[in-house]
Amino acid sequence: MLALVIALSLVTHVAAADKIAIIIDDIGNHPEDLAAAELPGDVTFAVLPFTPYGRAFALKAHHQGKQIMAHVPMQALAGNALGLGALTADMSSAEIKLKLRQVLDDIPYVAGINNHMGSQLTQLTQPMQAVMESLRNHDLYFIDSRTTEYTVAEQIAHRYQVPVARRHVFIDNETNKQYLSQQFDELIRLARQQGTAIAIGHPYPETIAFLKQRLSTLEQEGIQLVFASELTVTSELSIPSGLLETRQ
Repeated sequence: MLALVIALSLVTHVAAADKIAIIIDDIGNHPEDLAAAELPGDVTFAVLPFTPYGRAFALKAHHQGKQIMAHVPMQALAGNALGLGALTADMSSAEIKLKLRQVLDDIPYVAGINNHMGSQLTQLTQPMQAVMESLRNHDLYFIDSRTTEYTVAEQIAHRYQVPVARRHVFIDNETNKQYLSQQFDELIRLARQQGTAIAIGHPYPETIAFLKQRLSTLEQEGIQLVFASELTVTSELSIPSGLLETRQ
């Protein structure tokens, strides 16, 4: 009987664990990025398309049991250089869908996408509708990196019944250990408050070294690391198009 009680308590503890997802963005430009695949646990990696090491990384990380996303460049308000595979506001819906198809052909094992930059594009209804139509057709999810507070990406994802979630914390806008610890603690705080939280980081050596150490403590903290896909939600009802706000 005692063994049964202990077993039930362990099951309850696991079921009640708060969950986090960690996405490492900007993978593919440098050979050092390949080392990020060695991070322990269910880490999600967002790979830039048409980069020198992106495809090799996706192959390596997939075979190590990681989850792969496409980190799709999208037009920014500041006019940042976008690189190959970018989606821009002047593209037609057909052009956006074709570009996404090319991105998916370049990066193997993609389960979802998130936006690289995109402070302009994610505010615009027509381009994001094209994105979500494409994702729905390919059974992919979307993580809104939230590079603007005016993003309509989640709203439109719900309309098209695309699984979606949002970034809550950027963990390495600075790479000193104090800042990394501060941001990771905020991630844990939000997860305990909300039940789930998502962080985005980058393959900086300081970030990778910090995460290798900190991820090993999650179990003792009662936190479960999961792939980003596990924290997405899908709306049961589509949103009428009249409720969508178009921002130019």
